Formats: sequence, structure tokens, C-alpha cells
Amino acid sequence: MIKSVKIDDNYLLSLCAILQSVSLINRIATTDFNATQDSKFLIDSIYIKNELNAISIYKNKSELFEGYMLLKNILLGKNEIPLITMQKYVLNILLIQKNINKNKSLMELIRKKIDNYQENSIISKNLNNQVLYSEEIYKEYIGIIRPRVIISGKKEYLDKNSSLIRALLLSGIRAAFLWSYYGGNKWQLMFKRKEILNKCNSFFI
Repeated sequence: MIKSVKIDDNYLLSLCAILQSVSLINRIATTDFNATQDSKFLIDSIYIKNELNAISIYKNKSELFEGYMLLKNILLGKNEIPLITMQKYVLNILLIQKNINKNKSLMELIRKKIDNYQENSIISKNLNNQVLYSEEIYKEYIGIIRPRVIISGKKEYLDKNSSLIRALLLSGIRAAFLWSYYGGNKWQLMFKRKEILNKCNSFFI
């Protein structure tokens, strides 16, 4: 049974942030696109503490437009291969978030690692250092969790962008925690797709 949930702006922003992370991951895994600057607000979101308001975290909704378009295509039931691939990434991110949430000691370790970042002003002022630190968190604490997210793409791009891919996966997991807080779960994408799509269209257009 699907619980009643309010599909409000916070719900939509956190959901589209997951999709935005996945969309950028797919682009840098399959093309020579440079997503560093486009990823900044997502990487920044990882280190915003004590904030459960998605509107405050993702202040400029236009930065999530790519995620909205991906969500729209998923909800419309389109079945192109890249779209199916990205759907798998999303489902794996949601499952990883759920598994982390069950392990309170792991959550505390991740939280402390993020706190250490915030206390280091040298790292926090440099985007490249931010990405590398986020990758370190992912490799140390997230990469050991099943299921592992296996990213498909061209080897040269996967190698070149491995750090940013892991950082974006971490940002997607952060958004998944927020979406869950607002009552989001994967079944709503099936059984409430029309409602979510209508509200997304009104919110982003």
C-alpha cells in the first residue's frame, strides 16, 4: 500500500536532485562533456549541515532542469537504452540510501567525515579538493555497500572522470536521504507518476 505523501516543492527538488546527479554522471561517462562547474551546487549540497529544507539547499531550481527532464521522460514511460541505464542508477542509489539508513554506526561515520571536511577551510574553498574529498568518502564508506553502482560508458571518460562520478553519486545519495525525509519512495514513481509529472510540469515550467 502506498502511503499518502505531500508532493510539494521540497519533494520535487530533492527528487530532481537525484536525477540531476545521475544525468551528469551519464553525460561524463559517455561523452567528453566537462561537468565540473555544472556539478558544483550538487557537490556543495553534500556539506550543508542541519538543513532539511530542499528549497534552501537547491536554491536555484533551474540548475535541476536536466534532472526534471530526465524524470519527465521516465514518468512518461520512454524506454531508450540510456534512459533505462539511468533508471538503474537511480534505483541503486535509492537502495544504497535505504541500506545506509539501516546502519546507524555507518551513518555516524559518514557524518563525522563530512564534519571534518567543514572544519578544513582549505578543502572547502576549492572545488577540485571538494570532489576528491567526496570521492574519498564514497570509496571508504559507500563503495563497500551493496548493490554497487556500476557505471556504463567509454573507458577513457570513466577513467578521466572517476573522481567526479563518485562525488556525484554521493550527492545523489544525499538527495535520496532528503527525498526519503519528505516521504519519497520508488513505488511512487510507478503508482503516482501522473501526479508527480503534473506537479513537476507546473513547478519547472
